[in-house]
Amino acid sequence: MKNFLITLLTFLCAYVYADGDYHYFIDLTTVKEDKLTVKLVPPDFTENETVFMFPAMVPGTYDVYNFGRFISNFKVTGKNGQTIKIDILDNNSYKLSPANAIQEISYDVEDTWDTDIKDKFVFEPGGSNIEAGKNFCLNTHCFFGYFKDKLDAKFILEVTKPKGFYASTSMTNLISGDTKDVISIFNYHNLVDSPIMYSQPDTTTIQIGKAQVLISVYSPNQVITSDFIARNLNELLFAQAEYLGGELPIEKYAFLFYFTDKMSLSGSSGALEHSYSSFYFLPEADTSAIAQEVRDVAAHEFFHIVTPLNIHSKEIGEFDFNKPQMSKHLWLYEGLTEYAAHHMQVKTGLIEFDEFFNVMITKMQNARENFNDTVPFTVMSKYALDKYKKQYNNVYEKGALIGMCLDIMLRYYSDGKYGTQELMKDLSKKYGKTVSFNDEDLFNDIEKLTYKEVRDFLDNHVAGPKPLPFKEVFNLVGLNYIDKRIEEKITLGGISVGYNPVSNRLVVVNIDKLDEFGKKLKFKEEDEIVTFNNRKLSLDNMREVLGGFMQNAKAGDKLVIEVLRKDKKGNETIKALSAKVKPVKVTETDIIDVNEQASEKQIIARKAWLGIN
Repeated sequence: MKNFLITLLTFLCAYVYADGDYHYFIDLTTVKEDKLTVKLVPPDFTENETVFMFPAMVPGTYDVYNFGRFISNFKVTGKNGQTIKIDILDNNSYKLSPANAIQEISYDVEDTWDTDIKDKFVFEPGGSNIEAGKNFCLNTHCFFGYFKDKLDAKFILEVTKPKGFYASTSMTNLISGDTKDVISIFNYHNLVDSPIMYSQPDTTTIQIGKAQVLISVYSPNQVITSDFIARNLNELLFAQAEYLGGELPIEKYAFLFYFTDKMSLSGSSGALEHSYSSFYFLPEADTSAIAQEVRDVAAHEFFHIVTPLNIHSKEIGEFDFNKPQMSKHLWLYEGLTEYAAHHMQVKTGLIEFDEFFNVMITKMQNARENFNDTVPFTVMSKYALDKYKKQYNNVYEKGALIGMCLDIMLRYYSDGKYGTQELMKDLSKKYGKTVSFNDEDLFNDIEKLTYKEVRDFLDNHVAGPKPLPFKEVFNLVGLNYIDKRIEEKITLGGISVGYNPVSNRLVVVNIDKLDEFGKKLKFKEEDEIVTFNNRKLSLDNMREVLGGFMQNAKAGDKLVIEVLRKDKKGNETIKALSAKVKPVKVTETDIIDVNEQASEKQIIARKAWLGIN
């Protein structure tokens, strides 16, 4: 204890009084009206005028939220009682003068998860949560501002906390006491890149080679624990290390999980990536229901340790928090990351080939049905904040498919020796954490590392308007691709189903595409399926029951489905829906099967691509 106090005193003496540092204070024990007060002793100024700012946008959100909207009671105290003039420039900016007379700035911060500001809700993983005595999610850009020309100064945070609370974060320069933490971080870019979750600790640490991986969980009803998440991710993380060559390019990483038992204001759930951590806002569902979703989302976010951490353009490396510029290469940052998250699982044996192909086929269908495939992907990326804002989510669909096509081509032309895994390593070596590439140079650099055919693909199908050439690409690895065919099949009626974690039942969420059989069954939206041919149906046995029906049912068989249905007043009744099975004509798209006449070169490429021995 004595040594700890000496260390803490040394730390405070070294940092609190440095003239060029930001010195922030926040007290988590004094919540008022769901707000926290933040105080700042600013770095010294020689200038007469300065501008204090909150971010309009931060990396990874791909949306302008104007976080200054959640700031109120903004005050500036001058030295020796001197008056500081405050001019409000916009939602995020305050012009202050005389700057060299500023003694302290204070303001109140409202949390974005529970706000009365209705004009634009913040996606929860990029926002803030203030639950007095329970949980504080400090996405640091929500709480701490910066001076326009002092982004590179050091930030010292003194956090007063409830006794027993723990700061879960990837930040390493942190000294923790019973009721106070002191955190030091190099500059504002690093601060924004480092979320903190405060709560009673539920943490587990996994050692992956030289990397220490922290898993921190807040589950209000203690349905989900860090131990469960750790066991669920353990195999995945080791597989990711293997996929990246055996070692992770980090020393510490933090998974911060907040599980909610309420509907979110944004209506969404998901995660936000950071260089050394990722923050998750997910439903507090039964563990069996959420296990694969956690794995898929975590795999994606964790792969951001490669890009944009080690591979990024100037638009990201020199990010402008208040006048953000977008890079043309979202296919690389988000698309290739999404592809790697699924490809890694099939290549290391965590999922079966069919499951991987089903994911890719679903992405083909989503990209075609929900987005404009004629817009060049680089153009969409560049204008994803405005003109093509509604096209942004295609980065997770077509963006991942671009990564798949690129990987297949690389495997074919290199006789299986080189793929996107190796390309990412080589680009990381060329650029790295501290070097940003020019958007216009990336394709040239990739061509130098690979093949002219790859450059042609990037020019025509990523920077150009041509659709992705699935037939030609799959042929390189001895697979046949058929874009469309019509067959008679046994169906479930053309319904779309979701899941209700409270009742542990499948729910009919969409009946827009009911086929003739579905119309005979008379499904309605929000029907909860209780039994299917006298078998109780749940998420656990869904594949067995529904898959078995579609494989074994014959025309004329009787199907009886019991559903829980609510009337307009909310009264619940059990309804029996029944009809005789009748095959219907189904248009299938994006069919992939093996070419039995594949050449040796094609087979070598396929084995290298999918990790088949």
